[in-house]
Amino acid sequence: MSLPFPFSREIFPTLVALGGLALVACDHGARDDSDSDEAAAPTEAERQRVTETGQAASDALMKSLGGQLKGALQSGGPVQAITVCQQAALPLTAAAGESFEGVSIRRTTLKPRNPANAPDDLDTRVLETMAAAAKQSKGPPEPVVEWGEDVARFYRPLMIQEVCLNCHGDPASFSPELTQALAERYPDDQGTGYALGDFRGVIRVDIARAQP
Repeated sequence: MSLPFPFSREIFPTLVALGGLALVACDHGARDDSDSDEAAAPTEAERQRVTETGQAASDALMKSLGGQLKGALQSGGPVQAITVCQQAALPLTAAAGESFEGVSIRRTTLKPRNPANAPDDLDTRVLETMAAAAKQSKGPPEPVVEWGEDVARFYRPLMIQEVCLNCHGDPASFSPELTQALAERYPDDQGTGYALGDFRGVIRVDIARAQP
């Protein structure tokens, strides 16, 4: 598979237990391919900065979007959650990135619900590697950083939890109302058929690298 630009990879130890309710529940985000030159090796200080920033930015997104979706599930069930997700996911994802200097955030997966969240070549490579690791270990894969010349991409994995199965599990278990809502809002939906503990996708945090 050809990549749009050279990157080098770094895998970090697991940072925290992943609680990806909100982020596996809906797919929004802008495609972003950047960097064109050979990536310089990161310093130890930059590794730490990128890891801490990626962790904090992804935490912020999980908190903001998770709160919205949990409230929607409690008040109106999966159909209400789908509605809130469609309306709120994009602005909340953008806002989470804007809270940090030189940062943008998106979510992506090999099986997008929204085509706007389809992965680029580098995303696909990382997702396939993480999916294989999750299958082998029966648990969350490690976060990954890909180093480009101007931007480092921090990838945080998201796993399917019990609550996620309401909208991402076996379609045969969905209510007629949910089936209709998904067909209307996401006619090209690929994000179903998951089981508890499956690897769903990633939060990708793009972080500007320090320039010499």
